[in-house]
Amino acid sequence: MWVAKIKFSGEGTLIGSKTPKYKVNLFGFALSYFHEKDWIIVHITGTILGKEENKKRFVKELKKEDRVIDLELNGDYFIGTIKEPMYAKDVYNKEIIHLAPALISEHGYELITIGCFRREPLNKIIKILQKERKGKLISIQQKRIKSISIMKLHPDLTEKQKQAMELAIKHGYYHSPRRTDLPSLAKLAGISYSTFQVHLRKAEQKLIPYFFE
Repeated sequence: MWVAKIKFSGEGTLIGSKTPKYKVNLFGFALSYFHEKDWIIVHITGTILGKEENKKRFVKELKKEDRVIDLELNGDYFIGTIKEPMYAKDVYNKEIIHLAPALISEHGYELITIGCFRREPLNKIIKILQKERKGKLISIQQKRIKSISIMKLHPDLTEKQKQAMELAIKHGYYHSPRRTDLPSLAKLAGISYSTFQVHLRKAEQKLIPYFFE
């Protein structure tokens, strides 16, 4: 299977335009979709990371959008139904397999991992996202898939593990090259380096198999 990881701007998108405003990071997965008139109707689920007040304000504003049909939040977990524009029809079609939840970042970008048994449909999506969303191809390669990251979309994190992961994402620990290091993050968290490292590593053990594989 051909697998592509694509990063693109969230500016002007339904969800990606709001994550920077409320400083939340969202991991979302399309459960199913269908075409209806001028829209693609998508059932989505996933996890929102951020401060409780920010998450609630984010969801409250999102619910006001005409393109949001239904949306429920329970803690960090959400499920809903939204409308996507027709230019996204090449992303939501029978040949494309979504291999991991999309990351919609507070830093204004989105990251998707998609697969196809033919390379041509992926090339088409890359060109569309480059044109419409300032897309950038992170990687594309042919490989055998070991698993798909949807077995458990909402791993249970303790509050301290969640805070450690949020700090790491927010300050660019997972960027390449890294924008910060563990001692700096521990200082921001107000705890010792060793304690912060334990919290982050335990969070990674739960999240990475599902979100970053």
